[in-house]
Amino acid sequence: MVKIFKYFVFLVLPMGLSSCFELIEDTTLNADGSGNYKLTLNLSASTTRINSIMAMDSVDGKKVPSRNELNTEFQKHLKKLEAKEGISNVSGSINTENWIVKVDLNFKSLAELKEGMIALSKEINKHKSSENINEVQLSYQDNLYTRKFGEFIPEKWQNQIKSDQDFSRLNEGKCVFIQRFDREVSEVSSKEARISKSKKAVMLQLSPTEIVNHPEKLDYTIKTAP
Repeated sequence: MVKIFKYFVFLVLPMGLSSCFELIEDTTLNADGSGNYKLTLNLSASTTRINSIMAMDSVDGKKVPSRNELNTEFQKHLKKLEAKEGISNVSGSINTENWIVKVDLNFKSLAELKEGMIALSKEINKHKSSENINEVQLSYQDNLYTRKFGEFIPEKWQNQIKSDQDFSRLNEGKCVFIQRFDREVSEVSSKEARISKSKKAVMLQLSPTEIVNHPEKLDYTIKTAP
């Protein structure tokens, strides 16, 4: 889903890896496998730096998009996403004052959500996405939630990020992954994931540095009561 924010990545990368940000993925799952997906990218801590780049004509030879162009492109991608099979009620917003991006949608199944995201990613990247992207696992059936993203992250990308002199500053960022269910959770394979007091939600919080160094931490299963 982060591929939707390619224009924001374009703005953030020139600042190096010193920017603090927060990414929250919040998924609600019903017994039949349908559900709701929310994604929030909060770059408010980098507002001053982003605004300084927005004031430029270009960065590294690439034109800096205006706020209107960002909004137009973003809404275009949301419409393409809603056109994907099994995905509906797509909405989203960009706050260009505090630089907060939000996406909200419903899905019939995690499989259709995954396929819709992959298709959109390929469209945005002109079919240049990693070959491993189709191997991503995201499902919820027979009371078992499964997600496997680690193998999807290319080693080349990991090495590129690690080679940056400001790599260690990625610890300032935060990535939160939440899964909510309509029944109690009985088991989680990840030792770092936490089950809520209600036992109907699981949360995993990682820093971007942890994800780059240990992408396997994104892979885990959750077992719910029958």
